[in-house]
Amino acid sequence: MAITKFTDVTDTGYDVAINRDTTNQTERDKFLAGLVTKIDELTDLINSHITDMATNNAKIGITTAQANAITANTAKTSMVIGSKATQAMAGSTALLALGTSGTTALAGDTNIVTIGSRTTIAFGDMITVPAKGKTPASYSIVMTVTNGGVSKSTTLTLR
Repeated sequence: MAITKFTDVTDTGYDVAINRDTTNQTERDKFLAGLVTKIDELTDLINSHITDMATNNAKIGITTAQANAITANTAKTSMVIGSKATQAMAGSTALLALGTSGTTALAGDTNIVTIGSRTTIAFGDMITVPAKGKTPASYSIVMTVTNGGVSKSTTLTLR
């Protein structure tokens, strides 16, 4: 069901207004001709939407492929509890162990590097000193080495 445009009407009264007969056109007719052109553009757009809606409304349900995809997705199985020593078993799976001392990695504090069997190196956060005048910004980091309860620290200047 399309809407008829002004330019599709064959009436001599409209011919002047819609710019077909420009010899007798007044300023008012020119204005009306511009208005009719805009109305025709809107009519084209409305007709396009009517066609799109009719096409969309003709859709019913879903396709067989879509139904099969939904069925396949809902047929997923949940986690299977293992029954062998190499599989996760209900109530017998060890949890991740986090360190509890200064020589083991603690939750949220894993910046320890082990050197040998008793020596560790830890780095602090980088320190930034903003530039002042002609002095450029500087960057440094604190490094701490620990061995058998003895700790030594130094500040490293980064260039």
